[in-house]
Amino acid sequence: RSLGVIRDAINQVRQNGSTLDELRWLPEDDPATQAMVAKGQTMGCFYVESPATRLLQQRARQGDFEHMVIHSSIIRPAANEFIREYLRRLHGGEWEPIHPLVSGVLDETYGIMVYQEDVSRVAVQFGFSHADADRLRKIMSKKDKERQFKDYRERFFQAAAEGGVDEATTGRIWAMMMSFDGYSFCKPHSASYARVSFQAAYLKAHFPAEFMAAVISNQGGFYSTFAYVSEARRLGLAVLRPDANESDIHWQGSGRSLRVGLMAVVGLGNATAKRIMV
Repeated sequence: RSLGVIRDAINQVRQNGSTLDELRWLPEDDPATQAMVAKGQTMGCFYVESPATRLLQQRARQGDFEHMVIHSSIIRPAANEFIREYLRRLHGGEWEPIHPLVSGVLDETYGIMVYQEDVSRVAVQFGFSHADADRLRKIMSKKDKERQFKDYRERFFQAAAEGGVDEATTGRIWAMMMSFDGYSFCKPHSASYARVSFQAAYLKAHFPAEFMAAVISNQGGFYSTFAYVSEARRLGLAVLRPDANESDIHWQGSGRSLRVGLMAVVGLGNATAKRIMV
């Protein structure tokens, strides 16, 4: 559905006479898009429009692709404690690796496990084989994992003890791993999501009318149609009423105006709407 929003927005942009060369399109490097992302002004944008994600963007104040990849993965239900610590470190708070064994392993993410791969890499540093570390990563996304987790926890604590790690430190590391419970991304997944998020954000930054029309017409996203119409008004767009002579079936955006589509008229069937269009 989100890819449909991007497709339809681009089609409207072209129908309105503007050009957008997708082969040379680098939305991640666009200053206006980065500024909008950093402010959390991403209602309608794939995966980064929820209140929690927009609040994270506002607090992080980072609009670049690399941080968006981190945020796409760290915004998981069990990670609130580590999100707060991530933000503290991001804004200059002092921190040390949780243990010398993982020194350098998590530098990219400020010493916090963000991706599924981080679990595997840390487990290997603490004495797991690569195969066992990968099995641990996979178990985290399964519902029937309690029995297996108990076994892996015992093995992890034993391996850490044999490596000279105290139990308190091992417990903190294990707790960070448990923040992946049932919901986590690998880094390539997060990167591909962030790519689509930036495409949507670019369209919103530069072609807000066409973008909001596509969001509403595809009837998807985190919010209701009313909320998206309100967002369009906040963007300074004039919302034009449905018109038998001017409206299409879907919502249409052009310049600074958004025209309500016939699809929004209560009680108007699709067949009748098509006859009106003829």
